[in-house]
Amino acid sequence: MEGLKMQKTLLIWDFDGVLADSERLWLQIWYDMLVQKRGLKLSEDEVQKYLVGLSAKTKCAYLNTYFNAEIDEDFISDVHTEEIRQIKTIMQPISGAKDIVADNAYAHCVATGGISKLTKLKLEKVGLWQTYIDEHNCFTSDMVQNGKPAPDLFLFAAKKMGYKPENCLVIEDSINGIKAALAAKMRVVAFIGAQNNNNESYAKLCKDTGAIAAFNTMPKLHQFLKNNNF
Repeated sequence: MEGLKMQKTLLIWDFDGVLADSERLWLQIWYDMLVQKRGLKLSEDEVQKYLVGLSAKTKCAYLNTYFNAEIDEDFISDVHTEEIRQIKTIMQPISGAKDIVADNAYAHCVATGGISKLTKLKLEKVGLWQTYIDEHNCFTSDMVQNGKPAPDLFLFAAKKMGYKPENCLVIEDSINGIKAALAAKMRVVAFIGAQNNNNESYAKLCKDTGAIAAFNTMPKLHQFLKNNNF
């Protein structure tokens, strides 16, 4: 059984910005909460450096270290309450993503910087929970010590799925996620089809960071996987 499974590539999916155009929603929530509750207005560069593609735990550590923001449990609770509201009312899936997840030429799992409770809600909203993704192939930042850009989450996911890093392909939208995949010694492809990322300069940045390629639609990504025998 183990040898048969290893014939397939394991696709390790990030969630926000990849399976749903949601990264921009969470960034806006964090940005607004920091302004309203802490009087802290981050620049565009600071948002990219301290918020994008990071777990809540890592965001908190950065904000408390570099801005003395005093992010506490009450602040995080308020963020999560607003995230839940937007998951239920605003968040939308990325077109075509489900078609790839449904392709059994590959093994699939999700490895996201989100926490377990919210990730289940997100996957339910995009129609993946209990159809293609469940508790056996869903891995979240609260399961490991260090979030992205550390490799912990991707290595944990691969180990639980029974795969070596060289037999995995990570699908990521953020620079921190790409760095995490590379640190895990995994191949990585960038998906840049989310609203915030869909431009040539960001595609170049992803490839310069180490992504094999960058795609702004899921059909293009799917064809690439087939053409290159992943």
